[in-house]
Amino acid sequence: MLSVEVTRRLGPERAIPAGLALGAVGSCLLVALVDPNDGGPYPTCPTRALLGLDCPACGTLRGVHALSRGQIATALDHNLLLLLAVPLGLAVWWSWVRSALGRPTPARFVPRWAIATSVALVLAFTLLRNAGGGPWGWLDSTA
Repeated sequence: MLSVEVTRRLGPERAIPAGLALGAVGSCLLVALVDPNDGGPYPTCPTRALLGLDCPACGTLRGVHALSRGQIATALDHNLLLLLAVPLGLAVWWSWVRSALGRPTPARFVPRWAIATSVALVLAFTLLRNAGGGPWGWLDSTA
């Protein structure tokens, strides 16, 4: 099996971040090539399917597709949280890769207030995007 051979050569501490990067690049390539606005092989959001509501991640596939085309405003229109999620995800992954390569980044502790603020922000975003139009209608993932 290919994954066993890669793990043997790189070691598990390096193979896992490399595999994650390969999976992320492949997924982004698929989203860039197959427009989520036209359907495609993408799963339906369970929250939207069961409750008819936008979860905090609704619109992310369409947002990543727009980002792959350089359409930043359109991407943020699909999901405003991409503004925070993409840089944060890249920073966490990059730190993991540096550590796997033997160059660990110093541990950074996130203060509790930052975690609480982030959770409150995501909850407020979710509530406002499902408020049913009005002044917050632009937060809806289908806008």
